[in-house]
Amino acid sequence: MTSAGSGLRFRLRRALRQSVEQHKQLRELAARLRRAIDDVDREATREGFRRYCEGVRAHFALEDTVLFPALHGLHPGQAADLERLGREHDGFLDALARLASLIEVEVAAFAAGYESLGAELAAHERREEEVVAVLTARSPAA
Repeated sequence: MTSAGSGLRFRLRRALRQSVEQHKQLRELAARLRRAIDDVDREATREGFRRYCEGVRAHFALEDTVLFPALHGLHPGQAADLERLGREHDGFLDALARLASLIEVEVAAFAAGYESLGAELAAHERREEEVVAVLTARSPAA
């Protein structure tokens, strides 16, 4: 095993552990935000959404700057799948920015948009986990 390959595997293992923990934290933030929406508490919704957006941005940064590049380095033939997931991140960040303005205008419209986006994010997470699972299964000691 080359030192570059060993380094990529180390980065991959670390990023995978962080990603799993971040997914858990994002689910907790989403649950708190849903409670604030259900309570029609605009201030708690605004703060919950701010925290959720920060969490999503941090999570996407980890994947886009560490996890996906490590996977790409170990499996260059899978670049298209990894790049697609990264492009989806950009689309989600744009959608989150658009949703932020709805909190001030209409909480019900925000709630509907957030639920729709949440479903899309969940589907993205499932696709991402499938790609990562297939690639890590091919990476010895990942």
